[in-house]
Amino acid sequence: MHVDMNSYFASVEQQFNPALRGKPIGVTGKRTERSVVAAASREAKLLGVKTAMSTWEARRICPSLIIVHGDPRKYAMITERFNAIFNDHADKVERFSVDESFLDVTIAARDYLGAIAIAQSIKHHLRRECGECITASVGIAPNKLLAKAASERMKPDGLTVVKPGEEIAFLDTLALEDVCGIGPRIARRLGQLGITTIPQLRAAPLGLLVNEFKSYGCWLLNAARGIDPDDVVHDPSTGSGRRAVAPKSVGHSYTLPRDACAPTTIRRYLLGLCDKVAWRLRRDGYAARSVSAYVRFGDFSGAGRQRRFDEPVNDGLSLYRIAWSLLTDPLMLPLSKGEIARPVRLIGLSAGRLAPVSGQPSLFAADRKRERVNAALDRAQRRFGSGAWTRASLLNTSILERTSGFAYDHEL
Repeated sequence: MHVDMNSYFASVEQQFNPALRGKPIGVTGKRTERSVVAAASREAKLLGVKTAMSTWEARRICPSLIIVHGDPRKYAMITERFNAIFNDHADKVERFSVDESFLDVTIAARDYLGAIAIAQSIKHHLRRECGECITASVGIAPNKLLAKAASERMKPDGLTVVKPGEEIAFLDTLALEDVCGIGPRIARRLGQLGITTIPQLRAAPLGLLVNEFKSYGCWLLNAARGIDPDDVVHDPSTGSGRRAVAPKSVGHSYTLPRDACAPTTIRRYLLGLCDKVAWRLRRDGYAARSVSAYVRFGDFSGAGRQRRFDEPVNDGLSLYRIAWSLLTDPLMLPLSKGEIARPVRLIGLSAGRLAPVSGQPSLFAADRKRERVNAALDRAQRRFGSGAWTRASLLNTSILERTSGFAYDHEL
């Protein structure tokens, strides 16, 4: 079963504020015209506003659009609430994103009639526990791939069932990009091979797909046949169960309040991002052995570099030193008379090649001192939130909270 909350951020805002109900609203990540619409209400969607559309374009299309600054704490609270409902009904729950989850109901439901009854019960409990504005579309199918596609079939507040034996007939009603895992880029490459429909993909020779997409070609052929061996992996944060798959990387990006050419400005925002990424690494018990830094310029072009190293790190200052050394490459940020030649719009950082922290203390006194300081700061963040402390150099550099992610970086 795949449960997808409808117009999630916007629905939550309308539930909390009755004055917004029935009106076109767009939830943004930041209080700025440089932001995008993270979620549009149903009323806004009917008027042409789409998710990820820039706020200025959304207002041009819909002058009556009400812009609402998102509140991640609010969404985190509702996400925990509906995942608790899912755990009451399912054998396993895998949180797929902040507004959607996979549920394994094989044992709880016994058959498809039982699965439909569970879906209806979930919808009832959502209305009772989260509010009448917060609805979900549910897809029921033999595997995750088909269940997700089924939940997209009927919105809002829909319920679609794909029973065994109906997989091919259901898939043939979909466009290529309706299948999770086939995005615009993959669809274009398939089109260059003369494959524009699911039946054509299913009939394509395996050798052709492997030659073009390597191992992903096997996945594409299986997807066209309705085959998906992935199990629902229970997420410990939604209840008891086995540990979820470890993340491959931890990253953060930020669109600056205005395009910047001053190296000092870039350095301060980069340091703030590094502290945020380092906190998430330590919180989850990981250290990184690679760092990627990237920038997007005012003309929306971009550049990025990566560095790998053997000694894992998870403190903000170490990440910053590595990331800044990458950005100072002339190919990344060319300088002219002490200023960056091209105005920077966005800065991004990603820590990869993650390894669990061993817990073995360092042999060097300076490292042990830094570890003690980080541990004290982490205790403060867990209790009071990620804004519990900041560096003196960042007092005038604020990184606003964004409307994204699963939850907040502190205990609710």
